[in-house]
Amino acid sequence: MPRVLIIQAVMKQYRVPFFTKLHAALLKDGIELTVAYSPQNSREALRQDDDELPLEFGHKVDAYWFADRFLYQSVLLEISRADLVIVNPENKYILNPFLLLLSALRLKTVAFWGLGPMHPYRFRSSLSEWIRKKQIGMVDWWFAYTETVAEYLCQHDMPAARITNVQNATDTAELRRLLADFQEGEITRAKFELTGSETSKIGFYCGLLGEIKAIPLLIDAARLVRERCPEFHLVIVGNGPGRPWLEKAIAKDPWIHYLGSKFGRESALLYKMADLFLMAGTAGLAVVDSFAAGLPLIATQLPIHPPEVSYLRDGENGRMTAHTAHAFADGIVEVLTTPPLLEKLRHAAEAAGAKYTIEAMVENYRTGINQCLASTNYTSRIPLKLPRYGETNVDA
Repeated sequence: MPRVLIIQAVMKQYRVPFFTKLHAALLKDGIELTVAYSPQNSREALRQDDDELPLEFGHKVDAYWFADRFLYQSVLLEISRADLVIVNPENKYILNPFLLLLSALRLKTVAFWGLGPMHPYRFRSSLSEWIRKKQIGMVDWWFAYTETVAEYLCQHDMPAARITNVQNATDTAELRRLLADFQEGEITRAKFELTGSETSKIGFYCGLLGEIKAIPLLIDAARLVRERCPEFHLVIVGNGPGRPWLEKAIAKDPWIHYLGSKFGRESALLYKMADLFLMAGTAGLAVVDSFAAGLPLIATQLPIHPPEVSYLRDGENGRMTAHTAHAFADGIVEVLTTPPLLEKLRHAAEAAGAKYTIEAMVENYRTGINQCLASTNYTSRIPLKLPRYGETNVDA
């Protein structure tokens, strides 16, 4: 049975369903999956979004941070046992150069899974970007987040035949199930209780209250929309460092409803009540939730969007505007006041929601793993054996 090892820095809650489903799918193919991950550091722990995997395939290992920038994880034994090792391409992982060397020497089949260096993050140095680009073609396989990432990799010396477009997604099955359970009367009552009218137009934001989400721009644009569309209400759900600012900023705007954090059925009801999903700042996996709820997405143009923003097709399932309050407001008003356009975008958003699912992501990833193992002929690679601590020789 071939062994696949996926190494993660930490285990995020939203990734647990994916790894659980992938483990089950690979077992049907006779492939053993192990996912190694580490505890969060003090900075990550503030987010309170970590979780653990079942012991059947999850392996929590020690982590050591250096200068709070570079990470070493105790996974050498797991690497020695694996036929395919899948890692993140970020430079912070100390073991990555070692893995690239093993791949070059044909001692181990190694793959990257992630964004690639296509997005110009503000806090990344030019040297870091140069190293990331040089490493693109050094692995045996790439599991790209989206089609746009795959296209970028092809332009930078990675053969298309060795790239899998994973189609990154979250588990929206529960959200879709909850949405299907609501009766029209319950939605109408909830809208009336929140806004005072059954015919209110609702823009919805759910996510982090932080700098990258441009909440001030969202508020400024909402006020402009309200001037032109008096029945408009903005509903905000989430938490983060920007919460105190938000609560103070909207104190005199009773039509802006900040509801704190909401989960499960309460969150789903708000998706069901809304007409649009609004993202003034970075739009990543929230795009998937928006489309799962059949909500057109209105976003702004930014160079630092995560790759999932490519799921948004301007004029097809949402709108992409300039990153200004007036342009953002214009896009919102255009859709809200043009019923045929809103209906067209809603239908396309529903279709996108049926496409970008965790089930499709698992199938894409499973297929990529099988293709990688077959094309690299992993059984012909020289076995790498590492002794256990205190032993001089051990079969791995």
